[in-house]
Amino acid sequence: MYELFILGELMDKPMHGYLLQHVLDKVVGPNRKISWGVLYPLIQRMTKEELIEQHIQEEGGRGRPKKNLHITSKGKERFVELMEEKMPYDQTTEDLFDIKLSNFHHVSEQMQVKVLHQYEEYLHYLLDYLLHNSRNVEDQEQISTTEKASILRVLQLRKAKIEVQLNWVKEEKEERDQI
Repeated sequence: MYELFILGELMDKPMHGYLLQHVLDKVVGPNRKISWGVLYPLIQRMTKEELIEQHIQEEGGRGRPKKNLHITSKGKERFVELMEEKMPYDQTTEDLFDIKLSNFHHVSEQMQVKVLHQYEEYLHYLLDYLLHNSRNVEDQEQISTTEKASILRVLQLRKAKIEVQLNWVKEEKEERDQI
């Protein structure tokens, strides 16, 4: 996920690590922070794999040279591979979709629709799961009526959020069909 983010940001322009971390915090929001202990080893690995290059600027700040990162042609190929890769159905899916969405300006309309379709499938998976769980909760005799109502309220809220997301995806796909 973070590799795709870095490559996507460098597709726009060279950046240094501090700026990458700042932008990533804005994309994934306040609840998921990337630490320097994750970011810098990733940058080192990507440099070693020749996906990115580091160019040293004269003065960065605090008397240290600033290392600007640039994407290589191999990095651009890797970026496309990661954009095409199917998203997992786990705790990273939402953030990964946000990162892919923020990089739509780098890929074809066909690729955008493919990503939107993958996300739509994920949302339907969640919706099916919620509907199944709602039925299970309703059928459980061991759960009190008041507790059932509370649980079902939570599931109803989640369902409403997913339906809003599904409508948004539908509109995005329709917009691309009209172009």
